[in-house]
Amino acid sequence: MERLIKKLDNKLKIIKSEENNNIITIYAKRTNKTAICPCCGKTSSSINTRYYRTVKDLPIQETKVILKLEAKTFFCNNENCKINTFAETFDFIERRSRMTTRLKNRIIDDSKGMSARAAKVTINKGLTDVSDDTILRLLKKNNTNSKKR
Repeated sequence: MERLIKKLDNKLKIIKSEENNNIITIYAKRTNKTAICPCCGKTSSSINTRYYRTVKDLPIQETKVILKLEAKTFFCNNENCKINTFAETFDFIERRSRMTTRLKNRIIDDSKGMSARAAKVTINKGLTDVSDDTILRLLKKNNTNSKKR
């Protein structure tokens, strides 16, 4: 399992995992001690708080996966910076997203050429639990990003 989580981010370490009702929940955290402020670019090692960020990921052996990622917020020690604190980011999750980028891409690929309701039925069977509204939002965002390129 550790090898699988390292494919997302090689700095992730599994704290524990549990399986319940055909769902694997993996608790993980990053081993990094510092982060870079997104506002001023300075490195900080002053941890403010820790919290769990819950995101869905691709299934493992047809079992749905939920990641509970321990995320840190850091103090920015640069007195000229506009912000006081910032949260660490994960490259495999878009800002404010509740699913990994690879899961989003899979949902988009599996949904093309179907109605949102038909895609919902197909995706909810083995991939993840998702609403037809979420599928439509992902497809619309994907089409908008494709036109910008």
